[in-house]
Amino acid sequence: MYGSLRAIVNRDEIVLDVSRLDELLKVLREKHSELAEVIKSENFIVLVNEKPVPIGRLDLELSSEDSVDILPVVSGGCL
Repeated sequence: MYGSLRAIVNRDEIVLDVSRLDELLKVLREKHSELAEVIKSENFIVLVNEKPVPIGRLDLELSSEDSVDILPVVSGGCL
């Protein structure tokens, strides 16, 4: 977890026993209601083993060795 998502769950890492990415997101929504709105709005980026996962591929199978990073979408700034 990074940025505002880390602040919501109050930790850097969560270990879950799930077999698919969409199941992982469902468990996170249920355990941390504040994440539900972010996950529902698809306002985040998911990396599995440091590789981006398209939002349409949330049915991705996971193994016990996989690392999943969830990052909030960042906007703002100036050029």
